[in-house]
Amino acid sequence: MLLSGQWTFNFFNNPMLVPDEFYNQEMSEWDSIQVPNMWQMEGHGKLQYTDEGFPFPIDVPFVPTNNPTGAYQRTFTLGDGWDKQQTIIKFDGVETYFEVYVNGQYVGFSKGSRLTAEFDISEQVKVGKNLLSVRVMQWADSTYIEDQDMWWTAGIFRDVYLVGKKPVHVYDYTIRTDFDAQYQSATLSGSVVIENLQTAQASGFQLEYALYDGNQLISDGSVDNLAIEECHTATFAIDVTNPVHWTAENPHLYHLFLTLKDHAGTIIEIIPQRVGFRDIKVKDGLFYINNQYTMLHGVNRHDNDHLNGRAAGIDRVEKDLILMKQHNINSVRTAHYPNDPRFYEMCDIYGLFVMAETDVETHGFANVGDLSRITDDAEWENVFVDRIERQIHAQKNHPSIIMWSLGNESGYGCNIRAMCKAAKAIDDTRLVHYEEDRNAEVVDIVSTMYSRVQLMNYFGEQPMDKPRIICEYAHAMGNGPGGLTEYQNVFYKHNHIQGHFLWEWCDHGILEQDEKGRDVYKYGGDYGDYPNNYNFCMDGLVYSDQTPGPGLREYKQVICPVKVSVKDAENGLITVENKYWFSTLDDITLLVDIRAEGETLAQYQLSATNVKVGESCDLQVALPELDEREVFINVSVRKNSSTRYSVANSELGIFQFQIKENTAQLPTFTHTNSTALNVQEQRLEWIVEGYNFELTFSKISGQLTSWLSNGIEIIASSPKMNFFKPMIDNHKQEYEGLWEPAHLQIIEEHFRTLEVEQQNGCVIVTVNSIVAPPVLDFGMRCTYIYEIHSEGQVNLSLTGKKYGEYPHVIPVLGLDMGINNQFEQVEYYGRGPEENYLDSKQCNIIDVYQSTVTKMFENYPFPQNNGNRQDVRWASLVNRQGNGLFVKPEQPINLSAWHYTSEHLHEAQHINELEKSGYITLNLDHKLMGLGSNSWGSEVLDSYRVYMNDFQYALTLVPFSQANCRANYLAGQDFSLKTQTDQNIQENTPSMIGGDK
Repeated sequence: MLLSGQWTFNFFNNPMLVPDEFYNQEMSEWDSIQVPNMWQMEGHGKLQYTDEGFPFPIDVPFVPTNNPTGAYQRTFTLGDGWDKQQTIIKFDGVETYFEVYVNGQYVGFSKGSRLTAEFDISEQVKVGKNLLSVRVMQWADSTYIEDQDMWWTAGIFRDVYLVGKKPVHVYDYTIRTDFDAQYQSATLSGSVVIENLQTAQASGFQLEYALYDGNQLISDGSVDNLAIEECHTATFAIDVTNPVHWTAENPHLYHLFLTLKDHAGTIIEIIPQRVGFRDIKVKDGLFYINNQYTMLHGVNRHDNDHLNGRAAGIDRVEKDLILMKQHNINSVRTAHYPNDPRFYEMCDIYGLFVMAETDVETHGFANVGDLSRITDDAEWENVFVDRIERQIHAQKNHPSIIMWSLGNESGYGCNIRAMCKAAKAIDDTRLVHYEEDRNAEVVDIVSTMYSRVQLMNYFGEQPMDKPRIICEYAHAMGNGPGGLTEYQNVFYKHNHIQGHFLWEWCDHGILEQDEKGRDVYKYGGDYGDYPNNYNFCMDGLVYSDQTPGPGLREYKQVICPVKVSVKDAENGLITVENKYWFSTLDDITLLVDIRAEGETLAQYQLSATNVKVGESCDLQVALPELDEREVFINVSVRKNSSTRYSVANSELGIFQFQIKENTAQLPTFTHTNSTALNVQEQRLEWIVEGYNFELTFSKISGQLTSWLSNGIEIIASSPKMNFFKPMIDNHKQEYEGLWEPAHLQIIEEHFRTLEVEQQNGCVIVTVNSIVAPPVLDFGMRCTYIYEIHSEGQVNLSLTGKKYGEYPHVIPVLGLDMGINNQFEQVEYYGRGPEENYLDSKQCNIIDVYQSTVTKMFENYPFPQNNGNRQDVRWASLVNRQGNGLFVKPEQPINLSAWHYTSEHLHEAQHINELEKSGYITLNLDHKLMGLGSNSWGSEVLDSYRVYMNDFQYALTLVPFSQANCRANYLAGQDFSLKTQTDQNIQENTPSMIGGDK
């Protein structure tokens, strides 16, 4: 009987304030609350977020005097069928400490917030109406062992239900599968504990068992004439020839039915149990699943819901698992506590290897330099051991669970050793993990967190006698993580590294509306909570509402189980490698698309049959006749069959290879109505006029302040060289340690000289400035050279020369400008379709894309730099009438565009604080630093860093209408970017004629 739903509720600041009548009288005048939920999510008490740190003084075992308390109450009615039954009430999750009263009688209490708690209430309940009262306290001595990185909340947050059993019933059962030496046959063993609650012995009972594969009976049998006093253990074994192995790739489940009958043959109960034939063993320092080497591509998953906090409904849990499977993830760590019991059942069904972690974390003691204080205190042994024993007994029959984890970030000591011993005594079929047993004294897996790529490579080169994983890495906070490819290359290089779990799956933001009705995701400090760890809980691959973020899509590509590489680009020879661990590539199709600057030249479907695990094959792609354009082979890896989580023909990954560079010699762009340029000098301005266009340069600032074309103003904010970007979470350490102290966030441009001259029918405007922060004596001496043609194009050369000393990384070497807000429609030839960076680009390929400024903006809940597109060969931004600006760099650049200023993006802390600037900020950047994951992970790798060094790059900007030059250009007709041939100009402005388009 499910008891979840609306309960009567009242909130108190101290448990002593709960009135005595609460335990034995209906409190009809009280309000109601939803169960399951956290009471803070319904307006009671306060939310607080800390990563590490107890929100009260450390004084073990004491907690605050004012202990927030929830008094829950409801009635339930039992029919005659419940009479003379054993009645058990189960709570699948209550934070933190709670007491149970039924019909005014005290039943018991429980600790262990995320472990199921059961109470036998047979003596307290009656047929008819019953009163259930539950007193819940937020703080208890057990809080010292439950300091995980998440919101401090409280309440009945998982389901509550009754289970009725006959006096003689199955109390417990254990199922295990063991393979023969060749892994051809297996034995299913069952151990079933039958309990008798009667005073007299029960005789003549029978336990039947039957194993089915779908509707097909595999084997059945019975254990007969059972005589049961208080309890009895019945055992059985079923031999199965050539069972289908359960793996994450093929989660094949058999169905076992246990039927208990009395002496008359009457069925007492039938227990269905899904069974997967699966084992995990360590041989020669490596673990094998079903005798097959395996690597775990995993994530760390917290329970979190953007509306209900930790009370994540089972529909949301299932969607999490579906998203994981859709993104090539094969394993999940239940960070850092047991999940809803149904979670493991769904992992069995969908196919995910599970590291099942128990509810132990004492991280707050790190703040006093004594992380192991209670972990190495023998008085706490029973507390630690109780938690792992309860978890294993509850979840031991799930094939998806391959490891038990003893907890997280609790130091090391005698209680970890005791937990490991207890775990092995209950279940010796699985491996035991605990990260801070780093020398693997007692555990089966060597584990670390956030070890850098170089260190992981060292670990791989110096293997231990036990397998190794990295249980947390690549902190997915905000824009990122970067560097996944380099990690994965190391993982693939060394067999010794067998698992990696990215931190973490989902943001923990709480969705609310502000006073204007705008959405805002709240984090630490937003509820007046202090101390707090600010937005450190916003560190997931998916956003709080389960929308996948760019990091998840990048991870999907990096761990794609089918790898494609080019062996001979000119002749169309590619290599396909099988990176599955249990499957051939027979269910895979490769869709090959040969593209030339946005146009498909040829398409093929290829198969790679009979490619076994770890093997590869070469495939020939027939190349069509190629012209002068740049050409790529794009290979989309598709899974043919449909699954529980995906439809047929779903894409697993995409790969791209250049087979030809652009070799066109483009003719000069001409405009039939062009006229000679007219230059006017005014007191404060220089004005350059041509046919239907006019550019204005300020004598005060040297900046281009206006650019009219066909009566439309292009410029809303002057072009300026830029060396700072809105801070991303993964650059926070660089920002706080380097950039903010150097005042890069308020870097300024100071005008020095402006020269205007006419040469060969063009106007050359040369501007010299310095771009530098206040207070200090370093910066860039910058030169802008605008070469204005009578046809309307502007060639812009940008040069920076460093002065002073600043040897550290910087975010960018680039240019930003504000352009007309109507130029919303974007088309570009570069890497996409989504944002990408030097160390996060594997899931994006080079092609022609159409989008909008709005859609290109990645709306991170904590605003930050976003939306970058790399390798851009050209781009256009136009209004709905097709008028706008065409950008063609001399060499590929980085492109992004926002409806917000850089300053505003940097300052805003929540999405509802973003106010549009009234124009588009267009970023045309030469070099942009990679992402890294240094919010709590790896720094940006050396090859992806940017420094304040001398630089030079060039752009051509052309105002146009949809009907003229842009259309011709995209059609490959007469359109090119002409540059003056005057030697003096050539020395200062790189030519854009010929070579790469």
